[in-house]
Amino acid sequence: MTAVTSDSTVVLRDLENRIYARTCKAGLVTVGGVEAETGAPEHEIRAAIQNLRVLHLLRETEDGDGYVAVSPESAKLQRLAPLLGELRRLEARTETMRTAYDGFVHVYETAGAERSRRAGIEVLPNRGDIRRTVNGLAASSTTEVLTSHPGGPRPQEVLHESVARSRDLLERGVAIRTLYQHSAHFDAGTTAYVEHFAALGTQFRTLADGFPQVMIFDRRSVLVPLHDRSDGATLISDPSIVAFATAAFERAWVAATPFRTAYDHKEVREASEDVRHSIMRLLVTGEEDRRIAARLGLSLRSCQRHVAHIMKRIGARNRLHAGYLIAQHDLLNRPLPDPPEGLAS
Repeated sequence: MTAVTSDSTVVLRDLENRIYARTCKAGLVTVGGVEAETGAPEHEIRAAIQNLRVLHLLRETEDGDGYVAVSPESAKLQRLAPLLGELRRLEARTETMRTAYDGFVHVYETAGAERSRRAGIEVLPNRGDIRRTVNGLAASSTTEVLTSHPGGPRPQEVLHESVARSRDLLERGVAIRTLYQHSAHFDAGTTAYVEHFAALGTQFRTLADGFPQVMIFDRRSVLVPLHDRSDGATLISDPSIVAFATAAFERAWVAATPFRTAYDHKEVREASEDVRHSIMRLLVTGEEDRRIAARLGLSLRSCQRHVAHIMKRIGARNRLHAGYLIAQHDLLNRPLPDPPEGLAS
């Protein structure tokens, strides 16, 4: 008979339960007494008693005349003592191994950072590091600085911070080209900044759908925001990546239009039509108004006005219908239909 299962769960069989119960009641049992009471064969009784002894629920008397019961609490402690000792040894071994492995973390991270620097990639974790790096790269630039600032109007503190740096670059004969989004046209601070530096030689162009934020110095270093952190950036000097980023910027520059600080009615309408075509392109992909607005540097309200205008222009009943009509009539590659009479452009 087996009193302990493979998962160490204690399971007493009927004969063992009867022997233990009788012992607890009588105080002492013998093999003969159990045999007389139960009628069970002697070999089964001895096997049952042995299992109870293994479980520390019975112990033999000092004179060997019989067996007495042991409390389950005491039996449990005796049974678990070796297991608890082994558990403590395993915990100590685990902690030793954990400490040993933790000791390699700094080595790995330091080597990884050094490896990244050798590969031409360096992470700048905060704005202070970015500011110092940008100022240093600008000060050492000798030919050209290319920048892209999507998201519509730039914050006034950012424009103010770049004034001295841009002046120094232009005074040293370093060319500056900057990409904005169309929505930056309608911000007084950005327009004033563009007017001032365009007069000094900086070139500005705009796109409806902004080119990703980037700064390229002398076609040797590229600075881009960290993908998962708003206050960090990555500095890249690997020649292949720098060449790729520069070529992408040049393609966007060719597709962009000059930043005009004063617009006549026709130019305003053309810029609005360009924005609406970009909105239509995103509508077809199923983007929501909030994401479209962020992508194009618009306020949510302005984006929603454009969407409503587009739907009226093409006769769409809802957004799903608008997406169908845009694709059905190839409106991404054609001018929008003329607005209904009385509908402002």
